[in-house]
Amino acid sequence: MLAEPFTRQFLRIFDGTLAVDRNQIQKYLRGTGTSPALFEDRGWCKEERKIYNFCNPLEFAKGWRNRHRKGMSRDFDQTLFLVGACFPESGIRVDETLNNPNFDPHPAIGDLLEWFGTRGGSPDIRRAARTAKQLYSRWLSDHKSRAEAASAQFDLPLEFEG
Repeated sequence: MLAEPFTRQFLRIFDGTLAVDRNQIQKYLRGTGTSPALFEDRGWCKEERKIYNFCNPLEFAKGWRNRHRKGMSRDFDQTLFLVGACFPESGIRVDETLNNPNFDPHPAIGDLLEWFGTRGGSPDIRRAARTAKQLYSRWLSDHKSRAEAASAQFDLPLEFEG
């Protein structure tokens, strides 16, 4: 899977779950030089009563409404937005974001949507991710040159299994 380093760490922690005990997340991150605060600052999770909870993808997507997509450059942010936008009650049109000239899709989106579709922490997340994957794949096949130009802007990390 192509993904940014912090994304890979975060996905290992929240593999198949929506909540992780604070002690467990600190064990995962020991020796990495990363703290859970980095994930909280990005809006990916929130600590409550010594438990880190995965953010609500629908709320994350709604938080990007009426904002410039140029600021959505991280692979995880883009993917989480697409997943949240594919919840039935989102009211967000995925094609508007994908066709927005300020949106440069990260090359890892396809892999991340696949991951969420099989390993997301809830049935709703997995279902929305599968829908997002279908929409993104269709868009990608119709816009290969734009996707290739966008991928040239990103430094691709090494692939990993997981």
